[in-house]
Amino acid sequence: MQNNLAHEPLESQGKVIQFQKKEPKELKEPKMTESFERGFIAKSRLFHNDVEPFLTDAAKNVYSALMGYITGFNKASDHISTRQIQGGKLKGSNKLSSGTVSNGIKELVWFGVITVLEVNYRIGNKYRINEVSLIEAFEQIDAKKIKALRLQNSSASISEALQLVNSSASISGVASASVSEASIDIIYIYLPIDKTIKSLRLKNPLQANFFEFQNFKKTNPDAHIKNFILEKQRLEAEQKAKAEAERKDKTRKLSYDEVIKLTSDKFAVLCDFSLWEQYVSSRSMTAKTKLTKNALNTIYKDFQKWGFEGSNQSLKTSITGNYQGLFEPKQQFQPKQTQASTRMSEIQELIAQEEQGNATYGF
Repeated sequence: MQNNLAHEPLESQGKVIQFQKKEPKELKEPKMTESFERGFIAKSRLFHNDVEPFLTDAAKNVYSALMGYITGFNKASDHISTRQIQGGKLKGSNKLSSGTVSNGIKELVWFGVITVLEVNYRIGNKYRINEVSLIEAFEQIDAKKIKALRLQNSSASISEALQLVNSSASISGVASASVSEASIDIIYIYLPIDKTIKSLRLKNPLQANFFEFQNFKKTNPDAHIKNFILEKQRLEAEQKAKAEAERKDKTRKLSYDEVIKLTSDKFAVLCDFSLWEQYVSSRSMTAKTKLTKNALNTIYKDFQKWGFEGSNQSLKTSITGNYQGLFEPKQQFQPKQTQASTRMSEIQELIAQEEQGNATYGF
C-alpha cells in the first residue's frame, strides 16, 4: 500500500540566514579634500603676507568678498555688484556701506591688487584678482606719503607714485651752478622777508642766498610739498563741507513758524498774507508735506509771475481743494488801471525786480 504523499516530509528548499547587526561606528572627521568640496576657500599666501598688512579695513573686507565670488568658484574673473560685496542679507548680519565698498575698491585698484576689466552698472563690474606684493613699495616710500598720494589722486597707481617720488627726489638733489630767473622767485618764497629785503641791497642777491637756500632744502626736503598738499586738502574739505551744509539746509523741512518768519516781508507784497498763512498751516500738518527753502524759492518766482490777484486765486484753489501744491490760475486778472493803482504797481514791480536777483538765495 502506498503511503499518502501528503504525510511524507519534504526536503527544505530554502534557509533563512540571520545576519548579525553591526554596531554603528563613530563618525569620522571629513578629510580636507571633502571640506574644500563643501565650499572652503584657500586664501592666497602672497596676499596674506605681502599685501594684507598694508591695507585698510575697508579694502580687506572688499577683498574678502571678491575672493569669495571669484576664487571661491574657481573663476579667473567675474561680474560682481556692489550689493553682493556689501552683504548683510541675513537678519542681524553686518552690512558694508556703499562708501566703504567704493573706498575699498579704489584702494585695491590703486595698489594693483585687483583690476576692473569691465564697467557694468546693470550686473556689476567685472573684477580680476592679481597676485602682487607691496613690501618693496613700502620699503621705498613712507606709509604716510603713500596714503597722501593715494588720497589726493595725484597718481593713478602705486607704480606711478614711485616714479613721482623718485623724480622729485632726483630734482631736489641736483645742485646746479647756474640758476635761471625763475629760480629767483622760488628762493624768495622760502627766505624770510627781512633777509630778502636785505639781500636786495646787495650787488648779487642770488649768489648771497643760494647756499642758504640749498641748506634749507636739505634740512626740509619735502616740507613745501607736504604743506601744499595739506593746505589743498584742507580747502577742499572746507568747500565740500560748506556745500553739503547748504544743500542740507535748503532741503530741510521747515516748521510753520520758520516759514512765516522767512516769508513775512517778501510775500506780503505778492499775495494776501492771511491766505498764505492758511496754506502754510495746512502744509505744516505732517512732516511729509512741510515746505523747504527750495520750495519757497520756487513759489516766490511763481507769485512774481502770476501777480497779486493770480497768487491769491492759486492759494484759494489749493486751500479749498485741500491740495498740497500751488497751480497757475486759469484766469488772468487785469484790473482797471487808475493813476494810483498804476503807480502802486510800478512800485511793486521795482521792488520785485530788486529782490529777483536774490530770489534763489533769499531763504
